[in-house]
Amino acid sequence: MDVFLVDRGFVYTYRDLLHKINKSTSYCPIYKTSSLFDYFCNLILGIISDNPLVLLDSDLKSDEINTLEENKINRAVTLNINNFSSIDNLVERIFRSTSEITIFTSGTTGQPKKVTHTIPNLIRSVKMSDKYQDQTWAFAYSPTHMAGLQVFFQAFLNQNTMVNVFNSSRLEVYEAIENYQITHISATPTFYRLLLPVEKSYEYVQRITFGGEKSNSKLYDSIKQLFPKAKINNIYASTEAGSLFAAKGEYFEIPESLLDKIKIEEDELLIHQSLLGQSDSFVFSNNYYKTGDLIEWVDETNRVFRFKNRKNELINVGGYKVNPQEIEDILSQIDGISQVLVYGKSNSVLGNILCADIKIVPEFQLSELEIRQYLNTKLQDYKIPRRIKFVESLPLTRTGKIKRT
Repeated sequence: MDVFLVDRGFVYTYRDLLHKINKSTSYCPIYKTSSLFDYFCNLILGIISDNPLVLLDSDLKSDEINTLEENKINRAVTLNINNFSSIDNLVERIFRSTSEITIFTSGTTGQPKKVTHTIPNLIRSVKMSDKYQDQTWAFAYSPTHMAGLQVFFQAFLNQNTMVNVFNSSRLEVYEAIENYQITHISATPTFYRLLLPVEKSYEYVQRITFGGEKSNSKLYDSIKQLFPKAKINNIYASTEAGSLFAAKGEYFEIPESLLDKIKIEEDELLIHQSLLGQSDSFVFSNNYYKTGDLIEWVDETNRVFRFKNRKNELINVGGYKVNPQEIEDILSQIDGISQVLVYGKSNSVLGNILCADIKIVPEFQLSELEIRQYLNTKLQDYKIPRRIKFVESLPLTRTGKIKRT
């Protein structure tokens, strides 16, 4: 039977998966494990038995989410389920599940918040047909968060192969792509920057998807060199709502099917509560949830827009509201810069001064003076970081995104 999962050299087939599901007599409603195969088995068991699940990162500390009782983690509950004769039967049962799954936001800009989703909500963007068969997915997200779940459902419901490359090194990712002939990759821009500079190309990769962070044209161009035959999409998804928009590049379009579910007020994206999961942290205004994502119209008549930044990430510098991602985009255009993080540091006179942590491509020579000379031609003076620091790495969240706090 076809391969279900490749994880750090261990290969699990769909036969292995079916056997473990059929012999299981229990599952854990709140589960934490470093074994990706065991995690997926427990996830499937909860779904097919119509039971609730709370998904936790394997390295989660007890004080990070104080709404959970630690003694309930990995406590098994007895199940009595019928045997499944095939994966097709298993897939069919998932579509009828009434299970609810609780996940947590990534904590990119603050404490993680929990959101509960139904199975129909989680799988509404899954595409199924013959053309989605025989795909091999790089699993490049944390499995306990929205993006990882969406890759899992897309791959599993089409009985595709997943190859775990989450938190892998550049060399390990390249080896996985070659050894397993990976055809589809969905990951953050931070993940794709790990693969640069481009040294060779992989023509059998068919589709590349960006998600979770704002990207730029320089990264698109580099990834197109790396995967010259791949179609490249950009996905807007959130823990609160799942996938909503897709784009080729940075320009998104609000589909007609969502016209009565999406609003733009004072440049902020608002989502109708019917598209969301359930959470005590949601605050609604006339049944709409304020996402905190700011957009600008490219073509308002045809509902085309681009994301600017997060509302709570704007930095007050001497009375000016500065968008750190604008500065990061400019810095990323400089040859030799692989990653950058711009942030504010408290200042008694200006409110904040801008700082930039910059990671340079190995063995590339680039000075602070050269960076400042470039920025002087691109940015107003108050947008130029007062402090520039070269770093070996940038802080990441568990979902593989740059941590902005």
